[in-house]
Amino acid sequence: MASQKPDVLPLAVSPEGAAEILSVPVRRVYQLLATGELRGYKDGKRRCIPTVELRAYVERRMAEAHA
Repeated sequence: MASQKPDVLPLAVSPEGAAEILSVPVRRVYQLLATGELRGYKDGKRRCIPTVELRAYVERRMAEAHA
C-alpha cells in the first residue's frame, strides 16, 4: 500500500512554478519580477516567489479588470 503525501501548499515557488500557477510563460514571470509587479527573493542561486505574492497579483489584476 503506497503512502500518500498530505496536500501541503508551498509557501514559495520557482519562477517556473509561478508561471504554471498563473498560466503565463516563464518569461512573463521574470518581467513581472523585474518591474516589481511580483516580489520574490533569492535563496542562494534559486529565485523564489511567495505564493501570497501570486495571490495578491491576481487580486490586483481582478480589481483593475473590474474598475
